Amino acid sequence: MSLAPPLWTGLRPCIGQVERRPKAGPSEAPPALQKRRWAAGAVALTATSTRRRQPVLRGDLSPARKVPQEIPRPFYLGPDQPRSPADGLPLHEFYSGRDPTPEERVQLDIKTPEQVEGMRAACRLARATLETAGKSVAPGVTTDEIDRIAHEFIVDHGAYPSPLGYCGFPKAVCTSVNEIIGHGIPDSRPLSEGDFLNIDVTVYLNGYHGDTSCMFFAGPPSKRAAKLCKATRKAMLAGIEVCGPGVDFREVGRAITASAEEDGCTVHPSLVGHGIGSYFHGRPEILPYVNDDDWGVMQPNMTFTVEPALVDAPDRTCEVDAEDLWTMCTMTKALGAQFEHTILITDHGMEILTGPCIDYTGMAPSPVKAAKKRRKGFQ
Repeated sequence: MSLAPPLWTGLRPCIGQVERRPKAGPSEAPPALQKRRWAAGAVALTATSTRRRQPVLRGDLSPARKVPQEIPRPFYLGPDQPRSPADGLPLHEFYSGRDPTPEERVQLDIKTPEQVEGMRAACRLARATLETAGKSVAPGVTTDEIDRIAHEFIVDHGAYPSPLGYCGFPKAVCTSVNEIIGHGIPDSRPLSEGDFLNIDVTVYLNGYHGDTSCMFFAGPPSKRAAKLCKATRKAMLAGIEVCGPGVDFREVGRAITASAEEDGCTVHPSLVGHGIGSYFHGRPEILPYVNDDDWGVMQPNMTFTVEPALVDAPDRTCEVDAEDLWTMCTMTKALGAQFEHTILITDHGMEILTGPCIDYTGMAPSPVKAAKKRRKGFQ
């Protein structure tokens, strides 16, 4: 899960007006279709042409799912912590809405070997959860059902779903569909054929958080969606590949931006990477775009996320849903995609703790065939 919503921080230059998404009516829910799934990123995917995409409408929110009392909770669920994005950030989390002092900037967390092993375990579970949830993606399946599957998998493995209760977030995972670029809340809206979504998973296991996300397709993707997802995954990997001991953190943003521009996409500035460990969000801030923020250089046993979000239009604006205060999209409703890994800096390079990357091609039960074009010029 990426940096806290821009409503809180005021740090990003993309803040726009806040809007309320319309709610889906009972007649707008598509019928359940044959369950077939495609995960983003496979070079072999054949894109399709489809009718003009309708905006994502809000569904109904189910009650929060329970977590057994014996499972340890993160500190931000305590009685003195925020219960809404409007209340600010959790105490003791790095992102407090203020610029850090020069002294704070150099206080980066270097983990002990025991802490690194704790991170490995949390990240392995996060990846397994993501793959399990991704296998459920299909036309007719609701994002609330995806959340249920992820929630039960996490607690069955003795962990806590980190987003649940974080400043009032009501679900175990984020599900961001089509033009929703981040922090989408799972609800009763069924996925339609041609929808694509990001599933963002963070787990809290034995005192450590593991964080990862990727895109999935509900049915054959449009050319537009397939191109965007392929470009976003490529940009994330470009940012990861430059990481290693002694590397300036700003190199990540330069590499991601160069990759995105090669593919004609825009890096959205609202969602950025972050340090992670016993804390959900911590220093340093991993900006996915060219920047002048001096966080120093990477050192062995640092852990952080790389999680660029790309949009398929030159639009860096951001609207946050006025009702839930989480769901984010651009003012032009450009399509968005995001991929994320948690990585460890080693003595000689880096290690993707939430790797290996999910075998996107292997998740498709049959080859993806192109649909016939329904109307010229539509994707």
